[in-house]
Amino acid sequence: MAFVNVNLQNVSGGTVAQLVNDGLARFKAARVQRTIYTQVLAELNTMTDRDLADIGISRLEIRDVARRAAYSDN
Repeated sequence: MAFVNVNLQNVSGGTVAQLVNDGLARFKAARVQRTIYTQVLAELNTMTDRDLADIGISRLEIRDVARRAAYSDN
């Protein structure tokens, strides 16, 4: 007969509840970042090429600009 020993603490000393809370916090932060990305992307895509040129962005850079707006640490 085999026995399984379950340790409810991770290496850093956190409990399962803390791990779940940390996971939920990371999920919420990722969801906020994704929302920012999609909003910036949608807004820039509605602009004309002339409007984009006025703010120094080419149409090919829209995804990069949206990604930096949402995911950069600055």
